[in-house]
Amino acid sequence: MQEKEREKKEKEGKEKDKKSINGHVFSSVCLSQSSLCSQCNKTLPSKEAYLCTCKSLDLMSYLTLYISFVLSGATRERPWSAILSPEDHSSLMIPSRRQASLMFHGNNLSKSLSISNIAGPVFDEMPIRTLRYLSQSTDSLNRTNQVTESMESLTDEGTEMMDGQLMGEFEADAKELEADSWSLGVDQHFLQQLGKDLVKRQDIIYELMQTEMHHIRTLRILSEVYSKGLQKEVQLEAHTLDRLFPALDELLELHTQYLLRLLERRRGCQQEGGSTDGAVIIHSIGDIVLSQFSGSNGDSMKRVYGKFCSCHNEAVNFYKDLLTKDKRFKTFIKVRPSNLQLGIPECILLVTQRITKYPVLFQRLLQHTKGDEDYEDLTEALRLVKEVIAAVDGKVNEHEKRQRLKDFHSRMETKSIMMMKSGQIFAREDLLRRRLIHDGPLQLKSSQGRLKEVHALLLSDVFVFLHEKDQKYVFAMLDQRSTVISLQKLIVREVANEERGLFLITAGIEKPEMMEVLASSKDERNSWMQKIQEAMQSM
Repeated sequence: MQEKEREKKEKEGKEKDKKSINGHVFSSVCLSQSSLCSQCNKTLPSKEAYLCTCKSLDLMSYLTLYISFVLSGATRERPWSAILSPEDHSSLMIPSRRQASLMFHGNNLSKSLSISNIAGPVFDEMPIRTLRYLSQSTDSLNRTNQVTESMESLTDEGTEMMDGQLMGEFEADAKELEADSWSLGVDQHFLQQLGKDLVKRQDIIYELMQTEMHHIRTLRILSEVYSKGLQKEVQLEAHTLDRLFPALDELLELHTQYLLRLLERRRGCQQEGGSTDGAVIIHSIGDIVLSQFSGSNGDSMKRVYGKFCSCHNEAVNFYKDLLTKDKRFKTFIKVRPSNLQLGIPECILLVTQRITKYPVLFQRLLQHTKGDEDYEDLTEALRLVKEVIAAVDGKVNEHEKRQRLKDFHSRMETKSIMMMKSGQIFAREDLLRRRLIHDGPLQLKSSQGRLKEVHALLLSDVFVFLHEKDQKYVFAMLDQRSTVISLQKLIVREVANEERGLFLITAGIEKPEMMEVLASSKDERNSWMQKIQEAMQSM
């Protein structure tokens, strides 16, 4: 009798261990250390596992799944239904062939479910659309760790299934660059035989290639997923796409050719060394880096990045505007690319930041490079990349000033005019015929000693003082004198008893005029004087 009761309790215990989720019947099993997965033949990392014994599922009828839990209790905190498509509960979503993990929160320790060992041939043919639900379910889990240091790579598991299509000819190379660093991907016994400088140098070269690969992925997300998707499904026209993704095709071509040269050097060194285990030692890289930032390539980098970075703010604002006003655009962003963790604004920001990463990488590389030909090439490449960045900054600055001048133009009273001392009429439209050099708040001192708050615009050939009235700008009025002053034959002097003041003396006319202007501080006064003199010299 006692024996039957014991058998009954054991049977009930086994029944409790079974997990029935979305058609799968998982039963707890005990494994030996040598237990293998029936699909990939890899050793299971834990003695505790679950076995799906259901034979009635269409897709899974012939599969026996071993799902190993690194820590117990994962199924309780992470229901299987959260990663199954509501359209097809008989399909189990497998996000990656790589070592991906779903992170669980709730306890002090993070719990992860390793799924790389159950990705079999059946899942290779699974349509990408079914992976959306996996991405949506993992979003909330990863929200606290969203896109920080690893923003240049796609961290959402849902995107990894489409990497083959996205990366194309780079797919195999991308897999070889998956390790966090070069030194972590090679045999440790081999590593101990190498000098510290050589190891560090290989780590930096590896990082350069790996981050360049990530940059290509970001550019292709913009191109293949967003740009072409919006063109096909939302019917956005070419000029609209160019406002969102300026110079995208040229950027992609520039970096694709750069990465191809880097990978070709890596394969050449791999063949020379006869290494197949990741221990590829690259002795020279400076010539490739130098070629990317010199000659026609350097000019292209200045031009293309200048255009892309200049339009950064406008592109993001235009995206927000479309998201608000265009329902089809909003639907596409919300539904179509839902398995991508990087949205359009994040991708655009990453692209603008890429060029600023090169100087740091090159400087670190130089620290571990001896004084040879490669050292000279890297030194020159560092100088040239700084030139490229300076040129891009200049283009961004010019673009911002053009936009700022347009803002002043749009806020001016349409009928506001001012007669210059020469008798020439200066109207609102004349602002856009000039280039803005500098602007800022100043004070004009009247003949009675009163101070008038104005906003000064230093343009390419004139100095303009505006007054704000009812959120609109008009030309400032001061003692019946013109507040649009030509820079030709202008004399600028400091005020002897006022460290914030300067005199603007209009010479070269019958009756010279002098206007006293006050800045907010002595340093601000000196800055204005320097910019005025530089503008006069460049006329």
